[in-house]
Amino acid sequence: MQNKQGVTVREVLRLPIFKDATVVSGHEGLDRIVRSIDNMEIPEIKPWLREEEILLTTTYSIRNEPKLLIKLVEDLAQAGAAALAFKPGRFIHEIPEEMIEISNRFQLPIIAIPVDIPFIDITHSVMELVLNRQMVLLSRAEEIGTKLTNMVLENQGIQALAESVSGILDNPIAIVDNGGKVIAQAPKDVILSSKGCLKWDIIVNKQAVARLIVYKESLDAMEKVCVDQARVVFSLELMRMKTAEQTEARLRGNFIDELLSELPPSEFEVQKKARQLNFAPDKLWQIGIIEGIDFDLDEPILEELKNLLKSEGKRKKLSSYMERRGAQILLLLPSQKGEEIFWLDVLQLWIDRHVGDAKGRIHIGMGTQCLLWNVYQSYLEARKAIEITLKMYAQYCLVPYKKIEVYKILADAVKNQELSDLFHKRLGKLLLYDQETGSELLKTLFIYLEQGKNMQETAKRLYIHRNSVKYRLERIEEIAELDLSSAQQSFVYHLLITWYLLR
Repeated sequence: MQNKQGVTVREVLRLPIFKDATVVSGHEGLDRIVRSIDNMEIPEIKPWLREEEILLTTTYSIRNEPKLLIKLVEDLAQAGAAALAFKPGRFIHEIPEEMIEISNRFQLPIIAIPVDIPFIDITHSVMELVLNRQMVLLSRAEEIGTKLTNMVLENQGIQALAESVSGILDNPIAIVDNGGKVIAQAPKDVILSSKGCLKWDIIVNKQAVARLIVYKESLDAMEKVCVDQARVVFSLELMRMKTAEQTEARLRGNFIDELLSELPPSEFEVQKKARQLNFAPDKLWQIGIIEGIDFDLDEPILEELKNLLKSEGKRKKLSSYMERRGAQILLLLPSQKGEEIFWLDVLQLWIDRHVGDAKGRIHIGMGTQCLLWNVYQSYLEARKAIEITLKMYAQYCLVPYKKIEVYKILADAVKNQELSDLFHKRLGKLLLYDQETGSELLKTLFIYLEQGKNMQETAKRLYIHRNSVKYRLERIEEIAELDLSSAQQSFVYHLLITWYLLR
């Protein structure tokens, strides 16, 4: 059976040229690999000794110092040589016992060859055997490389590549990114362990982007050839995947730019591009906009959101889209009619799990559902929800447009002179008092009316005692001469303060 690691000393000794050779010692090292053969001409040869090499010598250069044979064996063992072959009886008539002892200890074969065999014949025979074996490896490397490269060119995918490499190696393998995420593994159903495995970096554009893991403790020469070819091909495939992702992301970004323009494409064009880019045109879509106020929307927290949108959407067979646009995060969320609350629940779940102390500093405006070719309207609604939230409901994280829709009408009337006159007539004294004293009576009145005249809830919102709220309300009625017991008048006060805040 051919040794996959390479030519061994044992195989070399089967060559006809060695039919009369004898293994003197070091029998346990006969499976050492042979990659080259050289001839000893000088006594001090240590600097030129090489790993996996057979050294030939007549012992002529050390004929007057037999003890140098002992040192030669030690040097060969330290260099990782394959064997020592010499011609006894010509210059060295007796092999030192210590030399045999060291040979056996280091498992370095010592071979006695007949005096009449020319070294040049031995060298030619050994190198022919070695080179033939290397040609087999090179041929196999070319075969594997061609097969795997064709799979890349045929766009069969990284999973198919992994399965092919696993089959060639007859071992499980995995491709893992720098974050430890499995990109592909074969076989798919095998539970992989970190023990007893070999790892190699996969390089794309001079950067390690992933690792090839082979679940085996060692490889023979043929398997190493396969791994070398596999690393090149996986690099090509990952580069192709990255280019495809970048191209798709660019096309998606351009498509979204078109959708969010004031003059979007026709319904026909939108449906055509939507199908090509995996935007379901048969679904209703709504826009979400996320803004951070004095808060960094960093990658980890956004990765959590992306994963949550993906996992929750998968349950409903919905594919959402998320991208950063400057200081904002844009969300495109598909659903069936009447199911827009689904995404509100998902976003609230993200807020509860991951936003934490950032409440009040992260705001999400949500537009209403619409057809994909009308999604610009949902985008305007999401922007308006953010705008009004920052003015009136800064403590809230998630605000759907429907919640502030009526305020949008008021916001459009911010320059109305009649409302301005009415505000100053009814609440002007209160505003002036706040400006002169630095108090928050106008804010207290607004929150009190927002909370349905519930003093306990008002106190919570203002972080003050209930009695403090009661005192402030008394001062409000006194300064502005208001009648808070009247529902009709309370509505007018709430309307006017809302108009003022929107302005």
